[in-house]
Amino acid sequence: MSDLLIWSLENARKQTLCLVEDLRDDQMCRQTSAKENHPAWILGHLLLGDDYLLSMLKVRELSADFMDLLNKYGPNSKPHSSNENYDSKQFLVERLTETGLLRLDTLCQMKSLDQPTPDETLAQTQPTIGHHLQILVFHEGHHCGQISSWRKAQKLPAVKGIFAS
Repeated sequence: MSDLLIWSLENARKQTLCLVEDLRDDQMCRQTSAKENHPAWILGHLLLGDDYLLSMLKVRELSADFMDLLNKYGPNSKPHSSNENYDSKQFLVERLTETGLLRLDTLCQMKSLDQPTPDETLAQTQPTIGHHLQILVFHEGHHCGQISSWRKAQKLPAVKGIFAS
């Protein structure tokens, strides 16, 4: 398994969690503009991806709340500013931490990333698990950028996270 890919996935997740570490629950769904991806939606969206990956790798079945996550955080969902419709920051951070560690443990044990991506739709653009994992690094980085921009719009201090010296 690629040590560099594991390092990238691990650090992308660390950066995500650093970006929300100082946020309170009442801040997690604030939006600067309508339909903006706020931190609660982004964390749930990343959790959805982890849950699906672990299922594709046959580490475990989809979580019991997968369909609920898909409805709230899936690609076709529309983020809104009502906290009552989203999971708490604590729930999201704990689940992302758990799935992130399970994801890394699984990847450390994999002998090859050349196995085909089992999802036919994903396989059209990500033919192997290795391709899919590379996309996940990009995907998490993309959403980290959204949280960073959101923080700036909310007039919150910048977070260096993994980039601090």
